[in-house]
Amino acid sequence: MKVVFSCSLFFFMSVLNLYSPLRAQEQYEEYFADGQLKLSGQQLNGLKSGEWKYYFPDGTLNAVENYQAGKLHGQVRYYNFNGELIAIENWHHDLQEDSAIYYHSNGQLEKKGIFKKGLYEGKWIFFYEDGNRKRTGYYKEGLPSGKWIFYQENGNLLQEGSYQAGLEEGEWKFYDKKGRLEYIGQYQKGKRSGKWFYVDKKGRKEEVSYE
Repeated sequence: MKVVFSCSLFFFMSVLNLYSPLRAQEQYEEYFADGQLKLSGQQLNGLKSGEWKYYFPDGTLNAVENYQAGKLHGQVRYYNFNGELIAIENWHHDLQEDSAIYYHSNGQLEKKGIFKKGLYEGKWIFFYEDGNRKRTGYYKEGLPSGKWIFYQENGNLLQEGSYQAGLEEGEWKFYDKKGRLEYIGQYQKGKRSGKWFYVDKKGRKEEVSYE
């Protein structure tokens, strides 16, 4: 009898351990003072897990986030008060990684690029609200690094040059409202350096002072 009891107890504990993770996963919800749903999602062992949804006080969807062991992990989508998509991000254990896309309030693309360990990395493109390109450039560890081109709202060039560790470096060119080259000069560690020139409509250069 003693042996039978021990086997039965072992079987019971095994079944209990098998299903305990299911019992540890719970639905969690919070509400605004008026009773409107504020957020909802699953908790596993007291930590956020899977998809979570957040709402504005009027019930409009605010965000959809994904979690793993209480940390943001996976795709995240954010919406404005009108329920329109304003951002798509990707996260890996609470650090923003991979592609990211952001939108203006009118639905036009605002900017897109890559994150690495929570910082801007590689090529990023920015846009005006009318869809025209605003600027294009590169980042390294969150700082502008490499070639950058800036545009006016009418699509003409505004300025172009390079950055190094977030500071202007080397030759930079500046354009007038019609996109004509107007000034050209050098930067060194973010400060104007060497000779600077004004370029007239015929392309002739005239040295100018920048002091």
